[in-house]
Amino acid sequence: MSAVRSHAAPPPEGRLPAASGLTGRQLRDFGLLVLGATIIGTSSVLVRMGGVDPAATAFWRMAFATPVFLAWALIEAPPPDGRRIDRRIVAPAVLAGLAFAADLTLSNIALAMTTMTNFIILVHLAPVIVVIAAWFLFRERPTWRLLIALVMAIAGAGLLVQSGRAGGAPGDALLGDLASVAAAVGYAGFILATRQARLHGGTGLVSCVSAASCALFCLLASWLMGERLWPQTGFQWSMMLALGIGCHALGQGLSAHAVGTLGASITSIVLVYGVLVTVLGGWVFFGEVPGALQAAGGALVLAAVMICRPR
Repeated sequence: MSAVRSHAAPPPEGRLPAASGLTGRQLRDFGLLVLGATIIGTSSVLVRMGGVDPAATAFWRMAFATPVFLAWALIEAPPPDGRRIDRRIVAPAVLAGLAFAADLTLSNIALAMTTMTNFIILVHLAPVIVVIAAWFLFRERPTWRLLIALVMAIAGAGLLVQSGRAGGAPGDALLGDLASVAAAVGYAGFILATRQARLHGGTGLVSCVSAASCALFCLLASWLMGERLWPQTGFQWSMMLALGIGCHALGQGLSAHAVGTLGASITSIVLVYGVLVTVLGGWVFFGEVPGALQAAGGALVLAAVMICRPR
């Protein structure tokens, strides 16, 4: 758990560490980010196998992740004696949770209205939003290398979903496309708000507040949509546990840790790698064999990840 204990605040004004002296730390955190993206990529497989209603799935994912993050926060730093938690941590962390909840909810709506191809392409506008916003908010000026990686990652994500699953769009396709774009804005907001909170707090505390606020929002959404909240079988419970403790507590936790060192732009691009993991999961568990275009898309995403690697 060395990643838990090494939570020194990022440099002031959102600037990334200089290459001299901190390259080893950056490379380590980059490896943790790739591992986190890999774990997050398995979430779609677990959701499909679980068969629990969408908002209820999101609620249980956050409910099981929150205690893990709480333990993580207590290991990072004991609670302050009689002092309040810094609002510079709480406010953006709550915003991150609400943004992530909006992303999950809007993604479920979009998938019911538009094609898988449209959804994946539009929802992966999130890195574009993050790169532009991080430039203005955190002075993370994108380099040409980063911009090339961004284009390659989005193009690769688009190619990865070129399969028989993307049929003709339903009548509400425009609304579905708009929901996909809104989901991208939500996920971008999650990354940016997490980045802001990490300027002042450790991974565990930021992620705990974020997950708890997201869980409350998803619980309300599940109730308003009339969903069945409780999983019905032991297998469904196991899938919810895997989503919460594995995909979110570990996967998103590692990405939340890395964003403090690597910045929002690199983090958002590397997280596209999760799409490749999702496609491979569909091949292994559901017999959705990837074709030549998907193989080319996977190669582009892998190349984008390598270009983002700290040097």
